[in-house]
Amino acid sequence: MPEMPELEVLRENIERLIVGKSIEDFRIIKPYIQKTLLPDDLIGQRVAAVTRRGKYIEIALEGYRIVVHLMLAGRFKIQPKENPPLKSSAAFIEFDNDNTLHLVEDAKLKRMSMWILPKEKGTDDIKELGPEPLSEEFTVDRLAELLGASRERLKNFLLNQRNVAGIGNAYADEICWQAGLSPFKQANKLSADEVARLHGAIHKTLIEATEQTRRLTGKGIEINETRPFMAVHRRKGESCPRCGTKIEWVSTTARDTFYCPRCQTEGRILKDGRTSRFLKGN
Repeated sequence: MPEMPELEVLRENIERLIVGKSIEDFRIIKPYIQKTLLPDDLIGQRVAAVTRRGKYIEIALEGYRIVVHLMLAGRFKIQPKENPPLKSSAAFIEFDNDNTLHLVEDAKLKRMSMWILPKEKGTDDIKELGPEPLSEEFTVDRLAELLGASRERLKNFLLNQRNVAGIGNAYADEICWQAGLSPFKQANKLSADEVARLHGAIHKTLIEATEQTRRLTGKGIEINETRPFMAVHRRKGESCPRCGTKIEWVSTTARDTFYCPRCQTEGRILKDGRTSRFLKGN
């Protein structure tokens, strides 16, 4: 699933292609994607900006706001408008520059969603989200306040979009490693020093990942999600780039977690996330 760094680069590249352009056609091909009614007056609407809130992409028009959540397998594709719709297209928007923006999803389980809202509304009217992790409001004190109110394990805290918006499984692993903290430590038990380290790790990880994704992707909108720059995520059995210890892996019913035992768990190796006492809260 694309996370904040990939989605920020996607936002930049889509904006470069469609800002200032007007809609000539807008069609829903597969109704599952549509979460609101399609207004009658979308044709002729000009794109004012493309923004991002958490994992949502927003296309701001003169009178409306199109909000898209790609989920696991949803993607944007662009092609000349004379081309027929792609087999996987759930919806498409034709613009007056001869380009068509397709919303596509190849997975069997269709989860991508689209809302069309009045221009004064946006993602926060759909979903309760926490602060943007690179925003000015996301200070060390704000993070300490959020952590102090949570009994979640640290990784789960980072994944909870009500706490911090935009972080997913991959970057949660990287942030915990960068901070030298166990993904399974209880959020409200972090010391002041650990909170400061975590805050710095969030900034460093997301900024560097955005820069790397921008370099790998270029100006296209098919985002490179190989993430070769990652230190621990999906690096099971490889050497930790900081200490050389073998990266370990915990599997749960919900997700996989990758970590360095020496850097993060005081040498403890968790063999099975479904039975580990660290995940059971003991």
